Amino acid sequence: MLDPHTLTLAVSTLGVGWLMAHAGLSKSALELKQRRRICPSCGKHMRSTVCSSCA
Repeated sequence: MLDPHTLTLAVSTLGVGWLMAHAGLSKSALELKQRRRICPSCGKHMRSTVCSSCA
């Protein structure tokens, strides 16, 4: 069984972390990580949906 103080500390820490991340995203201080797309044919970085080197 968890101690109520430990549970309160864990929940408040997670809540503060979530609020800080949400505030950072809304102020554009943070940005979501974009997935790097690699062309399976030539292995180069793709900036659009079609590889410009292979097309």
